[in-house]
Amino acid sequence: MNLTKEQALEIGIKVMQDIRFEYDAKDEIKVVYDQGKIYPNLNIWLIGFMYGKEDYGRNVGANLIINADTKLPKELLFRNGSITLSYDAEKDKYFVKSKRP
Repeated sequence: MNLTKEQALEIGIKVMQDIRFEYDAKDEIKVVYDQGKIYPNLNIWLIGFMYGKEDYGRNVGANLIINADTKLPKELLFRNGSITLSYDAEKDKYFVKSKRP
């Protein structure tokens, strides 16, 4: 694992800011390391952001998946959809590569 919990959290917050995905900043952001359980042979960090209280009457979770070895976000999974992410090294900015639905 090349990525610490603190680094994963820092990347997660930057991703959310760069793609302008609004989350409830006053709720706890959960950071969990997963070694091959979700994606076999891949070490990942799961960063859980809460959002949607205004829209749904309660908070729901959005989970960002970051590859712990490459330090690159893979995708953001949220209620009824997902966002595949990419990174522009020249601009030091994450952006939406594709979105479902």
